[in-house]
Amino acid sequence: MSRCYARKGRFAFPQVQERLNWCYEQSKRDDFADRLVDELYRKGVLLMRWHCAGDIYCPAYARKMLDVMVRSPHTSFWCYTRSWRVPTISLILKELSLVPNMKLWLSADAETGYPDEVPENARVAWMQTSVDEDVGDSDLVFLDHPLRKLTLPLHVLEKACPTETPEGKKKGTTCATCRYCWTE
Repeated sequence: MSRCYARKGRFAFPQVQERLNWCYEQSKRDDFADRLVDELYRKGVLLMRWHCAGDIYCPAYARKMLDVMVRSPHTSFWCYTRSWRVPTISLILKELSLVPNMKLWLSADAETGYPDEVPENARVAWMQTSVDEDVGDSDLVFLDHPLRKLTLPLHVLEKACPTETPEGKKKGTTCATCRYCWTE
């Protein structure tokens, strides 16, 4: 079973749930892309991750994302998605992966399996939930909390998010110092 961090911790607070629901409702508006493009420009946003919780929920929303990214070349975007399993969305993911200021990650785990097809320029992020899991050809491995303190095989550690490994923690590695998810 998938272990989504957005189902616990701070995400369980009513205020956070209200904000996530508000964001979802905003994404359904006809003027969503125009409003977001304007906000990114006005605020000088240089880097934006789509969805700290949630996913690409329909093709129309994926098209809005594409519109925003094409019209916001000053902003670098990245996104993790399990929606590669939805045929009508996976077609648009191929387009998203070709946008120069977008880094697309297909999220996979033991539940989803490894994608049969990975679009050009897209990468695969694997959520590892057990020590003996085969992470396949994944480009990045996120470790479930119980695994983060264990001694793991080198082939897993080489791909593990450095913010989640003992070595990375010792060095003080953060997303801001690593930058792998949006620059490589």
